[in-house]
Amino acid sequence: MCTLLGSGLSLTAGTLPASATVTTLCKGYTACAKAGMGNGGYSSSSRTMWWRMYSGHNCTNYAAYRMVRSGLPNTRPWTGSGNATNWGSAMSRITNSTPAVGSVAWWRAGVRPAGSSGHVAYVERVVSANEIIVSQDSWGGDFSWARITRTTSGWPSGFVHFNDVRLVNTAAPTIKGVAKVGSALTASPGTWSRSGLTFAYQWLQNGAAIAGATGPSLTPKLSQRGKRITIRVTASSLGFATTSVVSAATAAVQAGIIENAATPTINGDPRVDSVLSASSGTWSPAPDLLTYQWKAEGLPIKGATLPTLTVDPSLVGQPLAVTVTAARIGYADVSVTSARTAPVSAAQLTVLATPTVKGSARPGQVLTISQPGVRPEPARAVQWVRGGKVVKGATGPRYRLTAADLGSRIRVRVRLTRPGYDTLTTHTSWTSVVRSRPAIKVTAQPGTRRLAVTAKVTAGGVPSLDGVVRVRSRGKLLKQIVLRDGVAKGTVTGLRPGTRTFRFRVPATTEVSYGAVARRIKIG
Repeated sequence: MCTLLGSGLSLTAGTLPASATVTTLCKGYTACAKAGMGNGGYSSSSRTMWWRMYSGHNCTNYAAYRMVRSGLPNTRPWTGSGNATNWGSAMSRITNSTPAVGSVAWWRAGVRPAGSSGHVAYVERVVSANEIIVSQDSWGGDFSWARITRTTSGWPSGFVHFNDVRLVNTAAPTIKGVAKVGSALTASPGTWSRSGLTFAYQWLQNGAAIAGATGPSLTPKLSQRGKRITIRVTASSLGFATTSVVSAATAAVQAGIIENAATPTINGDPRVDSVLSASSGTWSPAPDLLTYQWKAEGLPIKGATLPTLTVDPSLVGQPLAVTVTAARIGYADVSVTSARTAPVSAAQLTVLATPTVKGSARPGQVLTISQPGVRPEPARAVQWVRGGKVVKGATGPRYRLTAADLGSRIRVRVRLTRPGYDTLTTHTSWTSVVRSRPAIKVTAQPGTRRLAVTAKVTAGGVPSLDGVVRVRSRGKLLKQIVLRDGVAKGTVTGLRPGTRTFRFRVPATTEVSYGAVARRIKIG
């Protein structure tokens, strides 16, 4: 049984010494039930003797009932007196000064507010280390709930931990995420029998604690590769013993995967001999190494493994791409290919100046071609052209004119070629018309006021010359003598006596150039 100081009926603020504080929260089964403060079913079981305590309103019978209700057998766990003052002494091995939900608050006999038999109550809640809420019954009194706050006296002599309420994990903690290096795992604490709990975390690898891994998330490092990850969740709440549970293990930590956030790109003009450059793209986490492989039509280009590529002529017409592979220790390599370029186009040759032909346009003379620079240097194919038609076999830098060229203009066509470049054809300007220079031999026989003339005209490469020979003197045309087969004969009459200069001229034809000779002749 139990006794209380004062009225001996109940634990109230009025029964405590001035140094202690108690607040009665409710009194009586009905009033307490309406206030949400139950009695655990004792109101209907109070007539039963629990642990052989006196039934009815009695602190020991109520406390014993709550212990049996918590799962203990209805057998007093000690021998000897059942008075409240004996509980903590008889069960000293489980009695201490720490309140816990479900423990029995115990006052020795004579410790206020207990009387000569002591007092026990059931701890419903631990507000703090210095404040508890209990439910209790009292000998000759009534059932009540009370808030007890420690000051300097009146606090329980101890707390008997027969079968404290435990925190129960009703659903194990779980780990979300893929177990791989560099990829975050997050833990949920699971579900528990009570709310408002505080959780502590400890990540484990193959059952051993990972130093410093005490948060709800973990990003596996290279050192965890191949190990299974679990998390131990420890739940705590004031008034309850801490409880720890361990989640199921993940699969063995895999190598991580590097994420590509931005695809590699190609900068530059896909044209022969141009330089293309590849941007690596954006990766997370940052790779330790980036490697490159250029491709044409999807196939690797041998040896093209730098961030830049000088476009080879063999690639004309093929679209290009670059594959960038990111590597990081502990992570699986990841390769990403850029978009394709347009097909590679041929480049353009740059001619620094137009080629020219040097030399005299006469049979027997040698013409040469002057070829200025071209960038880049191409292969050159020379073809001499006569009057719009190619000269068969004339493909060198020099060309000797022949009779076949008489009457025609000559130029050179140069064909410039280089692999990967558009073929370019250039022409020289035309030469003047190829003409043979005439040789004129004049025989003159002067007479009285007259001059008999015989002119023989020859020209290299021209077998027979026809035309005229013009006789002039003092700026006047005196006579045109017909030239046939290279010979012209005629007499100039009506001349004044005296010595003067006569000029004998052969006008130019398509094959013969202009020619002239002068003679100083005396006319009688």
